[in-house]
Amino acid sequence: MITFDGVTKRYPDGTVAVDSLNLDIPDGKIMVLVGPSGCGKTTTLRMINRLVEPSAGRVLLDGRDVADANPSRLRRGIGYVIQQTGLFPHRTVEDNIATVPMLTGRKKADARARARELMELVGLDPPTMARRYPHQLSGGQQQRVGVARALAADPPVLLMDEPFSAVDPIVRAALQDELIGLQARLHKTVVLVTHDVEEAIKVGDLVAVFRPGGRLAQVDSPERLLGAPADDYVRDFVGFDRGIRRLSFFRAVSLDLATDSVLPAATTLADAITVGKRAGEPWLLVVGGDRKPLGWAAVADLESGPPDATLAGADLAPVGHTFRPEADSLRAALDATLLSRTERAVGVDDGGQVLGTTSYERLRDAIRAAEEAADRAADPVGGGR
Repeated sequence: MITFDGVTKRYPDGTVAVDSLNLDIPDGKIMVLVGPSGCGKTTTLRMINRLVEPSAGRVLLDGRDVADANPSRLRRGIGYVIQQTGLFPHRTVEDNIATVPMLTGRKKADARARARELMELVGLDPPTMARRYPHQLSGGQQQRVGVARALAADPPVLLMDEPFSAVDPIVRAALQDELIGLQARLHKTVVLVTHDVEEAIKVGDLVAVFRPGGRLAQVDSPERLLGAPADDYVRDFVGFDRGIRRLSFFRAVSLDLATDSVLPAATTLADAITVGKRAGEPWLLVVGGDRKPLGWAAVADLESGPPDATLAGADLAPVGHTFRPEADSLRAALDATLLSRTERAVGVDDGGQVLGTTSYERLRDAIRAAEEAADRAADPVGGGR
């Protein structure tokens, strides 16, 4: 547990970077500090490892004031990742990662072996990458080395200051996914600073939104932050599209999928037309013998064909993006539906077999039910915030 107890940072010119901060960061969680430039989030991060000293208040690590710790020893026990990576240009990748273990007394061979283990953990191939130098790496690779180096001494706490902001959006998304995967295996206490609310919502277990002047506006789960902003400042900061983004936290398994409009390719056109009209569906999903989707058949078009012909020979519209109800979110289901020319999407299992189809109407009902359930869970007695 990291605790900020009435912490203020005031500089000699009178500038207040952090103002009376009270914040608890639970063990084994990712806490993201987010806010506009100059709001004190980086200053807050750096007070944990004493790169910045508070003017008032205390920063506690597992109940002990960090001000009582030797700064060098404290920092060796806390992983630290920064935007520019801070790699030593004259050292190889494995020796960059092995730096802290060697400083703490491990033999070079053991430290390098540990470095290669960590390279595999963060997605770098040791045989091809270990002996390279930082200038021979891409930005994303350098950032992975920075994360591996921060983990080298197996610290319980990992501080990350804008770790992915210097790479392109595709690499950034991949690194975010890598962090989420690492955390699922390692369960570190992670404090991450970003100015990007999308990143905060994606990677954070908890998000702390800062106001200008270093004051805390709201601390909550990402889903709660999107669903119940504390005030207009937070509402504006998280964005007008927060309702759509909130759907990422609702499982698509809640969708009531239609199955009566899913037909085998061997179905005759006459039977297919009857099914479509009975179900009130302008589109029918055609599946093969393995129950994998082949395409969409328009009921109106089927009426011009021979009644005894089958759907196997019909002109089918593309299936489009599918989604997996057990694994994907309602946002993924909505995206698939929006991108489909039929305004419908296909739910499949892990093997790609069709479970059913959805539509805007079915999505609307599922979204309303999910939002109501989330609101009841957050406020079970109806008292509000």
